[in-house]
Amino acid sequence: MPLPAGAVRVEHVMPENAAATPLPSDRRGLEPSAVIGFVLVHVAALGVFALGFSWTGVLLCVASYYLRMFAITAGFHRYFSHRSYRLSRVPQFLLAFLGQTSAQKGVLWWAANHRHHHKYSDRPEDIHSPLQKGFWWSHMGWILARDHAESDPSRIPDFAKFPELVWLDRNQYVPTLLYGVALYFAFGWTGLFYGYFLSTVLLWHATFSINSVMHVFGRRAYATTDDSRNSFLFALVTMGEGWHNNHHWAPGSAAQGFGWWQLDATYLLLWLGEKLGLVRGLRRPPGRWREAAREAHRTGRAFRSARLHERVQNLTRRWAEVRDSTRLSAHDAMDELEAARQRAAARLDHLHEEASAAGARAGRRLDEIHAEIEKARAHLAEILERLVAAADAPRLPRPEPG
Repeated sequence: MPLPAGAVRVEHVMPENAAATPLPSDRRGLEPSAVIGFVLVHVAALGVFALGFSWTGVLLCVASYYLRMFAITAGFHRYFSHRSYRLSRVPQFLLAFLGQTSAQKGVLWWAANHRHHHKYSDRPEDIHSPLQKGFWWSHMGWILARDHAESDPSRIPDFAKFPELVWLDRNQYVPTLLYGVALYFAFGWTGLFYGYFLSTVLLWHATFSINSVMHVFGRRAYATTDDSRNSFLFALVTMGEGWHNNHHWAPGSAAQGFGWWQLDATYLLLWLGEKLGLVRGLRRPPGRWREAAREAHRTGRAFRSARLHERVQNLTRRWAEVRDSTRLSAHDAMDELEAARQRAAARLDHLHEEASAAGARAGRRLDEIHAEIEKARAHLAEILERLVAAADAPRLPRPEPG
């Protein structure tokens, strides 16, 4: 398939301050009950081999998969996390209920953590960045972690005000249990093992791959502040979520596939829902998406922003290794450079915050912020290079006093 203007392939890179930030202890703090349930569902999915091949089972698995994938992509993600369209209260509850049949915890929990991800994407605070904590942690470790087990309503006050959503979030397993039981009574063991267990496992890993794979492999069309990627293959299996770099450039858009060749089944169904009067205020892709992609390609910014990630990351790691020993023999110039580094890092953090706040519209101002972030990264890299060079240079012993 053709790629959008400006698409370039880049290698895996690390964010600028990852090495300077210790990994959180929750990497080893998994919730035993969550792990046991996760493993048991995977084991139960193997029951399809005991049942034997069944075309009815395959059709049930595929239908159940895409029904619930739509609830995740259109509901949990584009509606509850990003509010890219509007629903009345009853459809809102039904979409949340259907989303929770996927067994990906509660609707408020899911959306609150996703908003947090966009605020700190691929930075040390990001709870499921493969660049920060490794591939498998970002894929499934974080969702099983004890420290991330509870919902944080302060991150999602606009939906936490609805008591029915709060009840649903607190009773996160009720919808998925009812769904599994309904499949059993309607289709017997085939419905349970093909339609529920196998479908759920496939749904889990397809959804989780957007957090893990789509921040490591794929193509970049836009110079976002993270390492998000695009993939046609993952767009097919996730109903459009594979256009992840597009999404991080314009998170407020209900469409993640911008061009006609970028298949986005979720957006097509939402567009149909709008025509039927079920969906209101559906946000279209930014009008200047082609222009922005061409600009990123012409200037090399999609590639350069990723390379700056890598450069600053490596320098930050090196400075973290030598900083303490250097300070023992530091002089005023080194102290000034360290102060300048801290100011530059704070400036970069501020720009990231501003980009997160402006991200809903992806207009010219957001492009300007991204350009400022690149300049700030380059400035920070220059300071780090001077610090590391000074630290690596041979140091003469200080003369004895007197």
